[in-house]
Amino acid sequence: MAAADPGLVTQLRPVRLPPGFDAFDWHGAVAIFALALLAGLVLALILRALSVPLPSLAAETEDALDAARHLSPEERLLRQAAVVAALKRDAETKGKRGERARQRLAALRATIDAELYRPKPALDPDRLDAEIYGAIGARVLR
Repeated sequence: MAAADPGLVTQLRPVRLPPGFDAFDWHGAVAIFALALLAGLVLALILRALSVPLPSLAAETEDALDAARHLSPEERLLRQAAVVAALKRDAETKGKRGERARQRLAALRATIDAELYRPKPALDPDRLDAEIYGAIGARVLR
């Protein structure tokens, strides 16, 4: 690229701006503050939409067991078996960290399976709920 001709540059007129254009006053400060608030609000809304908290395992378990509480003992036992199966699958994905829970849930599942197809199950549904909470390390949230 060719260098600018110094004679041509000296012939250029100075930049013309309206008077007071480069002055900073309180109007400019308020405008900057308003734009910063607007940008912060938009950023907060985007972050809130992207970071929705997931319900805890204990809360999901409590919801499932509470939904089954009004059912007959046979149907409730079936729902509890489904909850235990889901919790066991979740514990298996956690590797070493979920080993204790997986073992307790496997034992619970075996107990439920033994009673599942009997006409009158002998398991106490409330005690079984407490055992399920104990297996995942949650206290009863009721």
